[in-house]
Amino acid sequence: MAIFTLIGAAAGAAVGAAVVGGATATVIGAVAGAVIGNVVGNKVSAAQEAAAAATTQAEEQITTITEKQEEIIGVTEQVTGIQTEQIAVQQQIAEDRQQQERLAVRRQRRSAIREAQIVRARQRNIAQAAGAIGSAVSGGAASIGSQLSAALGYSTQQSGLSEEILQGQQKGMDLQSEINTLYGKANVLQTEANIAATRAGMYSSRAAGYTQQASNYMGLFTNVASTAFNFI
Repeated sequence: MAIFTLIGAAAGAAVGAAVVGGATATVIGAVAGAVIGNVVGNKVSAAQEAAAAATTQAEEQITTITEKQEEIIGVTEQVTGIQTEQIAVQQQIAEDRQQQERLAVRRQRRSAIREAQIVRARQRNIAQAAGAIGSAVSGGAASIGSQLSAALGYSTQQSGLSEEILQGQQKGMDLQSEINTLYGKANVLQTEANIAATRAGMYSSRAAGYTQQASNYMGLFTNVASTAFNFI
């Protein structure tokens, strides 16, 4: 910095004139002071430039942290959306299972009713005359046909619900896989953000050190210059 060269020259000239006296001593003192001032100025400039560079690096890391955090927020929102969908799938599976249970209960009730009807029909047939045998056979055939139709209907419904449950379970596993993948991505992003935070702290500390170094150089030079001017 030119200001340090000028101040150094002035201080050196003052010392030369006061201690030795004469134009030559003054010139030599001025030259020596200018050299010292130039050296100190260069040191201060270098320290300030290093501090500025470290500050820029710290700011870049802070920007990286912000970007990573925004990405993490986006991933978290994706996870929330998938979890909502997953809950809906689980609810549908639960409803299908409840429907299966209701169908099974209704089938059991209908079966019990048919069994009771068959027992009563047999009792009536036994009590009736031999001429009523044809009617009993016809009634039994109708009952068997009705039972077969009901069984086929029940089987179809249960099979459909089982297929829906299986598909729901597979979808639930796929959704969980997506969630796990997103959690892994979030962990990577968080690790990167932590690394950036460590670097930002390191660069900030480095910038503070260079700033303090420049301040020390300036303080030392100021003290020397003040001492020199006291000779006047």
